[in-house]
Amino acid sequence: MQDLSLVYKTIYFMKKISLPLLLAAIILFFIPSCRKNYASETYVEIIDTTPADLTVKVNTTVAGFISDESNKPVAGAQVIAGSKQAITDAYGYFKISNTVLPKVAGNIQVVKAGYYTTWRSFTSPENKEAFVRVQMLTRTETGIISATTGGTVTAADGAKVTLPANGIVTAANGAAYTGQVHVSVRPIDVATAANFQRATPGDSRGMDTSGLLKYLKSSAVVAVELTNNTGDRLQIAPGFTATVTMPITPALAAAAPASIVLWSLDETTGLWKQESTAVKSGNTYVGTVKHFSFWDAAVGIPLVNFTAQVLNSNLQPLANVPVVITYAGQPLNAGHSAFGYTDANGNVGGAIPANASLVLDVLTTCATSAYSHPFSTGSSNISLGALTGNLGQNVVTITGTMLNCSGQPVTNGYVQTYDQGFYNRIYVNNGSISFTGLACTNTVTSYIAVDNVTQQQSTPQTVTLAPGVNNLGTVSACGTSTVGYINYTIDGVTRTMIEPADTLAAYVSSPATWTTVIHLSALVNSPVTSFQFDGGVTLGTGHKVSDIWSPGYSSGRAYAPVPLTVTITEYGNAGGFIKGSFSGMVLDFLTNAVHNVSYDFRIKRYN
Repeated sequence: MQDLSLVYKTIYFMKKISLPLLLAAIILFFIPSCRKNYASETYVEIIDTTPADLTVKVNTTVAGFISDESNKPVAGAQVIAGSKQAITDAYGYFKISNTVLPKVAGNIQVVKAGYYTTWRSFTSPENKEAFVRVQMLTRTETGIISATTGGTVTAADGAKVTLPANGIVTAANGAAYTGQVHVSVRPIDVATAANFQRATPGDSRGMDTSGLLKYLKSSAVVAVELTNNTGDRLQIAPGFTATVTMPITPALAAAAPASIVLWSLDETTGLWKQESTAVKSGNTYVGTVKHFSFWDAAVGIPLVNFTAQVLNSNLQPLANVPVVITYAGQPLNAGHSAFGYTDANGNVGGAIPANASLVLDVLTTCATSAYSHPFSTGSSNISLGALTGNLGQNVVTITGTMLNCSGQPVTNGYVQTYDQGFYNRIYVNNGSISFTGLACTNTVTSYIAVDNVTQQQSTPQTVTLAPGVNNLGTVSACGTSTVGYINYTIDGVTRTMIEPADTLAAYVSSPATWTTVIHLSALVNSPVTSFQFDGGVTLGTGHKVSDIWSPGYSSGRAYAPVPLTVTITEYGNAGGFIKGSFSGMVLDFLTNAVHNVSYDFRIKRYN
C-alpha cells in the first residue's frame, strides 16, 4: 500500500520547501506586451544606463500553462503573482487577474511538491494580459551530507556541491542545524534553447552591482536545494561559504571565458543578481557562494527591449506561438538564444542583446521554423512592428459556435485544446469561437467546451488540425457538470467542500493503482482533507481506503482497522471526474477514539 502520510507530508511542506536554488538565465524569455495596432513604434530609452525602478507598479493580468519536463501539464501547482494566487487546473492552466506588479519586472512564483520552486519574470503590461509558459524541473535527491562534518555530493553529470562543517542553519529562523542535509543538484542544458528557457526561472535579465539591467549570456547553469529530513529549507550560515561546481554546456565550452560572474536569482524581484565569480576548471566552473538559490555563470552584456506582433497573411494575430531569437549565423535552438510566446493578440517582446545582428524565427509546435526575420539592434529599444509572411502549411484557425444547455450562445466560457503539445485556452465571445495559431501538420488534438455560467462542459472531442480554417461547428457546452465536491459526516456532523470556493483535486498514481483525493487550502496550499484508495481506475466496489486526513479528527488523521469499501460510479480520463462514496468505522490515529464516518465525493482528475 502506498503511504498516504508521505503524500500528505509532501504537500504540507510545499510552502516550506526551499524557494529553490541555482539555475540561470541565458536564453531569454519574451514577455507579452500588447499593442493597440500594427504600426511600428520608436523608442529612445537606453536600458544599459538606466537603473531598474521596481517601485513603479501597474495593474496587470497574467495567464499561461505550467508543464513538466515531458511537456505534460502540471496540475495542482500553486501560482503566486503579487498578493493573488491560483491553482493550475487539469491542463496546467492558470489565470491571475488584476494584480499589482512592478512594471519593469513583474513575476510569478510556481510551487509544486516534487519540483524545484520556480519563477517567471516579465514586463508587466498595464491593464492587459501577459502570457507565459513555464516548465518545472523534477527535484530528486543527489546525496546526503552531515551538517556537522560537512562534505561533498556529486551528480552523475558532474555538478557538485561542497558544504562547510558546522555551517548550516534552518532557513526559516536561522537556528543552527546539526542533522542530515539532503542535497538536490542538477545542471541545465544551456544549448537547448526552448527547453532551457521554459525551465529557467526569471528571464534573461540580471541586475549588476550598479543596479543596471543586463542581458545574461550564460555558459553554465545549475539548480541546488538543501532540505532537512522533513523537507524544511536549509541554508548556509552567516560567515560561511559553500563551493559549487557547474558543468559547462559542451557546445559552449570552447568559448567559455577563464573566469565568469555568478548570478543568483533574487526570489523577491524575479531578477538575477550579480554576486561573485567562478573560475574555469576543465569543462566546469567552480565558485564559492554564501547561500543557495538558482545560479547562473554568465556574462552580463548591454540589452535593449524589443516588441513585435506576429500575424498571418490575413493579418490575423497568431496566439501562443513560440518565437526564438538567435545571433545571425548561429544554428536555430543552439544556445545563447532568446525564446518566448506570443500573447492572445500576437504580441511578443522582451530583453535582447544590444548592438547585435539577430534573427527572429516563428516556430511550429514541432520546433521547426515557419518564418525568419533578420534584424539588428543598436543601443536603444526597438520595435519590429507587424511581422507578416508566408508561414506555410502550419497556420491553423479554429472557429465554431458554442451553445449552452438551453441552446443559447455561451457568454462566459472557453474551449480548452490539449494533446500533442497544442495546449491553448480559447475564450468564447458571445458564443463565437476564434483562434489562430501554429500547429504541426495533421495534429490530432482533443478539446472540451466549458460554460462557466451554468458550470457545464462537453464531453472530450477530437479534431485533426489541417492548414487553414478548422470549423468545430456547433459545440454544446453541456452534458457534464464542472463542479467538484466532497461531503463527509463524522459522528453526525456534516462538512461540505464545493468548487470554486474550495480547491479540490484527484491524482492517479503511475501505474494506475492508487487514487489520491485532496482538498487544498488556497491560502497555504496544504491539504485540509485528503484520502487515498486503491483498486485502479475501474468502476464498482473493488476499492479500499484505510487512512483519512481531516480537521474533524482530534489528531487530524484517522485510520480504518478494517479497510472501508469505496464504491466508484464514475472514473473519467484526465480532465474528467471521479465520483464515489464510502462509510464505516474509523479510529483516531493517536487516541484510538471511535468515529462513524461517511464520505461522498466527485472530484476532477488532474492527471
